[in-house]
Amino acid sequence: MIFAHDIPDGAKLYFGKKAKIKREIEHIASEVFENEEFEEIVSPYFSYHQLEALSEKELIRFVDKENRTLALRGDSSVDVIRLVIKRLKSEAKKWFYIQPVFRAPSTEINQIGAEWLKGDLIKVLKTNINILKRLNKNYPLILSHIKIPRIASKLSGVSVEDIKKMRIDKFDSLLKELLMFDKNSNPDDFPKEIRNYLKDLLKIAKSIDYKVIFAPLYVANLRYYNGIFYRIINNNEIIAKGGEYKVEGIKSVGFSIYTDNLLKDMNG
Repeated sequence: MIFAHDIPDGAKLYFGKKAKIKREIEHIASEVFENEEFEEIVSPYFSYHQLEALSEKELIRFVDKENRTLALRGDSSVDVIRLVIKRLKSEAKKWFYIQPVFRAPSTEINQIGAEWLKGDLIKVLKTNINILKRLNKNYPLILSHIKIPRIASKLSGVSVEDIKKMRIDKFDSLLKELLMFDKNSNPDDFPKEIRNYLKDLLKIAKSIDYKVIFAPLYVANLRYYNGIFYRIINNNEIIAKGGEYKVEGIKSVGFSIYTDNLLKDMNG
């Protein structure tokens, strides 16, 4: 029996102290974005193009009145960039949003996000860090590059799946050295095919005042990130993630803060 006061698994309910903290998080994020001249956007809950960002099994899908397939918004990044380019035709390049996304079967994920057309990853990462610092939070930042594990797989002969599952018994010397990569490593000691990507990771780390962990072999199931990407983690939960991607052929950068995971830490 389903009672009138029941809520589906994965749906969110906020009240009292938790609702207040959520509002404060969003208010501080808004202040940071506005101070850094980001424009706000609230994109539609429904979308025709979510398969560009997520797999079909992750989406809550149905049809419109003309029997065209659409989905509840499962990701904001691609939709926001496309709307700005194609519909708004705005000259503004920096946009932020505070809104939920939805994943099958009934999961609501509240996010604070930013997208920057033709933007700079270091600058947008600093915006992300600035929000967390305003909240007195300093979580580890993990830097990766989408191309390194694929190239390392070809060079070593170890499958991407084995790298993803960290089957270290199959790793050769190259993969083991990449596992140990840190701020003191010399990219020139690595094969030329991945050398510049490692230099890019070090450049990011040296440009920010933040605790950085390198994970060059991390294999991400991301449909649109195509370069450097990062995760900010607390107790194995993602607080934020962001990176480089292309939409409509335009290189952009962005990030999302996972409000509910941040709220768990702040609510105690």
